Amino acid sequence: MIYWLYLKTRDGVESLFQNCYYFTYVKEAYTPYTMFNAVIYAENLPDDIIEVRLKVGGNIVHHGFIDSYKVITKNGVKKCTLSSRGFTALLTENQLPPGMYTNMTFDRLFDEYFTLPNIEHESNALSSYIYVNKGTSMWDGAANLAYKLAGTYPYIKGSNTVMMTVAEGDRSVVCNTAYAHSYGTEIYTRRMVSNYNMADMGGDYGTFSATSDEAIARGLIRNRHFDLDQRFLSDPEKACDYRIMLAERAYKRHFFTFNDYYGEDINDIAVMPDLGRKRINAIKVTGSKNGIFTEVSVYEELAHT
Repeated sequence: MIYWLYLKTRDGVESLFQNCYYFTYVKEAYTPYTMFNAVIYAENLPDDIIEVRLKVGGNIVHHGFIDSYKVITKNGVKKCTLSSRGFTALLTENQLPPGMYTNMTFDRLFDEYFTLPNIEHESNALSSYIYVNKGTSMWDGAANLAYKLAGTYPYIKGSNTVMMTVAEGDRSVVCNTAYAHSYGTEIYTRRMVSNYNMADMGGDYGTFSATSDEAIARGLIRNRHFDLDQRFLSDPEKACDYRIMLAERAYKRHFFTFNDYYGEDINDIAVMPDLGRKRINAIKVTGSKNGIFTEVSVYEELAHT
């Protein structure tokens, strides 16, 4: 599989590098941006860059700004290490003015408040209100809106497109253990909370709550109490359900690693042994002198009461 890495300087000059010593590209359903890290050896490395684009097999999988970029010259050889996040990370770093927003749509949220570079979004006319607390980011507003309108958590399609609903089309990858590089499962319980309780309008607890049966079964007794969440005034029970959903995310994942990269994206289909057809929740692509390898992961969903 061929890949192209483009580094752009402040004066707008973009250079192509195809000999990374090592790179990783990571995308995850609950992370609002793609992540890219690389080590490059090249004589013509610029001293400063502002953007990175990674194209693998004809797909631009990452386009983002620089978090860190370090160039070292040793024994006449230049080496750089860089770290970049997709432009949608800026949604977590821009805050909405506090207050109540009525008739809010995805279009309004992304088009009327800040002009952020290189970010696209799903066009959706469904509307609801959102309540914005002080310090709420645009991404938190989008997550609240998506949960109210579609019962989903937003995700990134392609390199920088924010989606609320699952895109049409069922692109699939068959995960056959006969040609797997590796496969397995992972459990992560640090985020799990056994019970959320929200105060009612009078400040009393006990009316609104949600419980994680899996957390209790594992002996992870973690109780959380919080004030009335004005974001969910129209359906208070969802305030606790929403928190449980986030606390249980990626609790258990099944992963499968294979050679090359074929354009897999979040919410494509992975056909896994003993699991059947599942939506892809995470992708990790690594490249080195040993070739390119792709790891796809699917998460198990847990019920709560």
